[in-house]
Amino acid sequence: MKKYIYFTLFILLFALIGWGFAGLKNDENASQSDSPLNTLQSTQQDIAWGINVQKNLRILKTDLDGISNATNNSDYTALAVYAQQTVNDTQNAIQENDQYTVSPKLQDAQNEWRVALQDYNSAGQFLLQGANEAKNGTGGAEYFLNASISRNSGTDHLKNASELAGIT
Repeated sequence: MKKYIYFTLFILLFALIGWGFAGLKNDENASQSDSPLNTLQSTQQDIAWGINVQKNLRILKTDLDGISNATNNSDYTALAVYAQQTVNDTQNAIQENDQYTVSPKLQDAQNEWRVALQDYNSAGQFLLQGANEAKNGTGGAEYFLNASISRNSGTDHLKNASELAGIT
């Protein structure tokens, strides 16, 4: 998972930059409403969004590493802390994502990224509930199962986002 996230970040950033420059050079196929200024602004938004995705993936990776370590050590207090951080960080990432207007070729990727964030947010909420129940000795297994399902769905949407962005 860690290698996939870093690889995806690296390729996404370069793909966005490449698309931007290709868009600037391909004015002969552009419609009359696509001025060089509009193309440049769209390219800038695509690149800015890609940088934002990269930043938030690093934050999410830190959260997931903390969750993994806490889970491996059966440290439910730390797990609750990292789960809450995941909820907060994914909510911030969703809000930031919604501020970008990307080019049509990246809109589906942007939507998949948003769904991935929502799934990771749900996983964090389930983990928080499970960790609190486990700390109290009242179980939590069903919450951990739901967290795993949400995390897996988020990873699938992350893969879809990278494929839609042209990263295979």
